[in-house]
Amino acid sequence: MKKAFLLLMFFVLGFQNIKAQEISKIDYNKLSKLEGMECLGGITFYIEKKDKILIAVQNDTIKWKADVIKNCGKRKVEINSVFIGSGKLKVSFGKNRIAFVNIKNGEIECLAEKKNKRKDQDKDYIDFTNQSIIKK
Repeated sequence: MKKAFLLLMFFVLGFQNIKAQEISKIDYNKLSKLEGMECLGGITFYIEKKDKILIAVQNDTIKWKADVIKNCGKRKVEINSVFIGSGKLKVSFGKNRIAFVNIKNGEIECLAEKKNKRKDQDKDYIDFTNQSIIKK
């Protein structure tokens, strides 16, 4: 019984290592390189052409993938610009959406630029408990 268990574990672990190596290989034909986007430590940033996924590559292996548009916005928008600053990538996409991606691990923080409203654009709503109109 122990031999069967050990044999099973050997095959499972061996299969996982082979698959992990295949997944981390890069197909450069599907990527568009961001010019000038290389960070200290030899990390290069790419945008996948089809899905618009931000990819970090170090020593010809994928360090992380970040799907900024899927996590932060609608699917039909595209990435407009990418900037490096203080350990994070600033990604702008869509009309007025911004996301920050951590360079080390690919964590995404979504933000939206708020437009300033004029005072006359405030909405009215009725508060039925006080039976009065309140402006917000």
